[in-house]
Amino acid sequence: MTTSEKARRSAEQLERDAVKYPEQRAEILIEAAGEWGRAGEPERALRIYDDLIAIEAGEDSQFAVVEKVALLADLGRGDEADAEIGKIDRTNVVPGPASLIAEHLEHQKRLEEALTWFNIACRDLMADDEVLSETTLFARPELRGRRRVRRALGLQPDALDLRSEVQETELAELLDRAEAPSQPNVGSFFVRSDVARAFAEGLVHGAGSTDPSAYFAEVERGWRASSDELGASKLRVLPTTVADLVKYAGDHDRDPKDQQTRADHLMDRLREGAPTLDWPPERNAPCWCGSSRKYKKCCGSPAVR
Repeated sequence: MTTSEKARRSAEQLERDAVKYPEQRAEILIEAAGEWGRAGEPERALRIYDDLIAIEAGEDSQFAVVEKVALLADLGRGDEADAEIGKIDRTNVVPGPASLIAEHLEHQKRLEEALTWFNIACRDLMADDEVLSETTLFARPELRGRRRVRRALGLQPDALDLRSEVQETELAELLDRAEAPSQPNVGSFFVRSDVARAFAEGLVHGAGSTDPSAYFAEVERGWRASSDELGASKLRVLPTTVADLVKYAGDHDRDPKDQQTRADHLMDRLREGAPTLDWPPERNAPCWCGSSRKYKKCCGSPAVR
């Protein structure tokens, strides 16, 4: 099966899921539109985005605009992409979509425009020092984007830049001091080729679907929640094979289905120096899940929230 055929099947399934789960309809359809784009049917994807923009309100509609802008840019239809950006209500746009528009403009080297949108994304932080002091960088990555663009423009760091830089330094020092056996900012996941076996052997807990894409989306959401709770900008994540977990359980007379066994296996491998990944990856880097797609188009997509 070709990549486009797989994308088509995924899009069709997602559209069925959108009917089945109406409370998540917008998020699922945004993901479906992305798959239609990968299937070589961009016009179908654009129709979905247009329907969502017309029907949905608030954040879901704004994320649909962002995805439409990205697709139009990929198609070489830059004027249409800019027109969509111009339609966004800057007064009511929420930080996530505003930050993504800023990153889009930054990627095009339109730094002054990018800074305007990063400022929009950060306006609550710029207006209230107390909000900034209680905000973690992981929860508000637009702080880093704003600082990055200001630096590229040759601007001196302002108060917001300095405050966010202090937070980032403090977080890095905290993570460096943490020891692997006790630190909570670690996680593990089954490699893509082992997901089906992991489900078959009952090694995946709490998953509503045995589909690999659903598994990785659930893992992503769990890591995001953990990072928000911990205030950590990065997690160390360990790719795990079923065979290695089962061997560990057998060597220690443990049940591989037990969650504590999974946690102990993770810590054991970290102590041994097993290679880990930093999560989240950069938006344009390959996704951690092994799909070969960019993180921003895969597990880092707004649809996975």
